Amino acid sequence: AQALLLQRDRAWHVHDLAEGAGVSAGLAHRVVARLEREGIMTAEGRGPQRVRRVTNPGALLDLWAEENVDRPTRTHGYVLAQTPKRLITKLGTSLGGGDVDYAATGAAAASLVAPFVTAVPVVSAWVSARAAPEGLLRTAEAERVTDGENVVFLQAKDDAPLRFREKKKGVWIVNRFRLYVDLLGDPRRGREQADHLRREVIGF
Repeated sequence: AQALLLQRDRAWHVHDLAEGAGVSAGLAHRVVARLEREGIMTAEGRGPQRVRRVTNPGALLDLWAEENVDRPTRTHGYVLAQTPKRLITKLGTSLGGGDVDYAATGAAAASLVAPFVTAVPVVSAWVSARAAPEGLLRTAEAERVTDGENVVFLQAKDDAPLRFREKKKGVWIVNRFRLYVDLLGDPRRGREQADHLRREVIGF
């Protein structure tokens, strides 16, 4: 979904989509077949020249958000920082300097691209699935806590959440479509922030 949304005007061959999304050709074929049935993509041409185009990106984003089933492993920490803005910058510097692949998400990432709330009490960031939690905390100069956290590291089964990440103000963040989906799952005014992001940045 991320690859299709980020290049929604492109004519896609199935093998190109598989390569761009980092999935098997079989999975890519099943996905586009379903999206054709849903009226989200249309096919043009025959045989090897057959390509698909996204015709309803809004419906594609809605479908992805509806069916997203991320259940990440969470590591909670506390990093000493005077303000949320400094916390975001400090995390970006420490994780980047420690060669940890990461992408901020949630309210912290939204504050960099479409500010909506003034307070960002917790910074959430997807990090490499291969990173050891204790190593993450050490690299981020964070203390492990069970409550009162201001940092939450999220790890999926693979690094799909990190694909197509973008750099904003020196900090890696998830792409705008991933951010929208993540915000919808945030109980702290996430729906309001997601709607604001969709209106101001995504545009459909």
